[in-house]
Amino acid sequence: MKKNHIFGFALQVILTAGAIVLFWSPVLQSQEVGPSKSPEKTETAHKAADFPEPPPGAIVFDMKYRGLSGRKDDLPYQGSWAFQASKNDPSYLAFLEILRKRNIAGLHPVFNPDFCEARKWSALEVKNGEAVAFHFDLNADGRVSDSEKIPPTSTEKTENMKCWEFVTPDFLVKTAEGKQVPFRTLLRVQIFGSTNLNSMWSPSCVLEGTAYFDGKPTKLILYSNGFDGSFQQFGRSSYSLGPVEKQTGRDVSRSTLSSLVKHNGQYYRMKLQGAHAKGTSVRAVFEEYKDNTGKIGVKLTGNSELKAKLSSAKLTGSKDDTIRLNISDGQSELPAESYKLTSGNINYGKETTDLWLVGISEGPEFEIAAEKPCIMELGKPVLKVRAIYESQRYHSNAEEKSVFGDETDIRFSAKIIGKAGERYERFFQRPDKSLRYQPVEPRIRVVDSKGKEVASATMDYG
Repeated sequence: MKKNHIFGFALQVILTAGAIVLFWSPVLQSQEVGPSKSPEKTETAHKAADFPEPPPGAIVFDMKYRGLSGRKDDLPYQGSWAFQASKNDPSYLAFLEILRKRNIAGLHPVFNPDFCEARKWSALEVKNGEAVAFHFDLNADGRVSDSEKIPPTSTEKTENMKCWEFVTPDFLVKTAEGKQVPFRTLLRVQIFGSTNLNSMWSPSCVLEGTAYFDGKPTKLILYSNGFDGSFQQFGRSSYSLGPVEKQTGRDVSRSTLSSLVKHNGQYYRMKLQGAHAKGTSVRAVFEEYKDNTGKIGVKLTGNSELKAKLSSAKLTGSKDDTIRLNISDGQSELPAESYKLTSGNINYGKETTDLWLVGISEGPEFEIAAEKPCIMELGKPVLKVRAIYESQRYHSNAEEKSVFGDETDIRFSAKIIGKAGERYERFFQRPDKSLRYQPVEPRIRVVDSKGKEVASATMDYG
């Protein structure tokens, strides 16, 4: 171990069969509905709402609902959900009866608990190892009719896997507030070999609007988080904001929806007015942030203080949880608010900040005040190791133990917790600035009571 490594960890747990010593290699250094138009053509425009007069200088986006097509040149959702249900569920057995009455061969039930009772079960039609149709209860009448049979929009095949995507027409879902809103969904189906079928769901619709931002045509896109029809949940929904010509296709960047945003180097307050519902619309209003700002920094300490830089971070408002900010490239100027560091990356080293990198999560709360730097004091980490029976690895109530019998399969997990409660994740190192960062792998050794090694392995991250 190099002398300039200033964080090292060792833990000894006494077992019946001997002692286990963990050496941690990474070290810190010095519903009444019906089908609508086809997915390719549908764009629903709502009636204008009576919105309040925007403040002088505010930038206003009037948002419209748009169903996505699922085509490769259209917006993706970059996320999907997979659901499982017990086959003893009464609703599953009832749905099987519906399928039997239709007398269609090769129907496989598909589950999504986020839809209403009538829709939480749907069916894939599979013939000769090919997914040929998706049967979805568009009008939520408890039946799946021939008019609700949806063909695939795309097909991909490799040597070991076949994949199909199905996009529904628009249908109405009921929000938590009881409003009927237009929505559509995409189902991605994979078949491995001849029988192993896997299905994943994504929303397939957005709210979008255009306005002039800094004199340039700019598009705002709001994405739903899940299948409840809501696009306006700060901290849960997502948004994209950028030049009109770049807001299509697969490479559109997104951020968590926040009431405080940064665009082209300037902070703005974002307010959402109205509601996405049948016959109504949503307006997004951006007002330039003109209040105080302050700077954020980080102090990282091991056996001695290190040179450190917070290279990127995700922040949540600790008093106002509608605030979700991302900072990057060593950005330090922030609006004067209260925050919590939820995750981030720190570059550090004894002489320079660019030879080591560590990811952190579960960071501290801090306050940004006008013209006063806020320095988060991190470091002095402690290694915490949890040992359980391997057979209980998926049990939520698995008992943590320090003594096990001979020839026992044991599962270890480790946490590195710093002085401010931050949790250290993956560590990376590069010998000099000309090379890329390489992951540092933690090692575990098992020795008997005489110090003889009986087992060793590289620990996995995750």
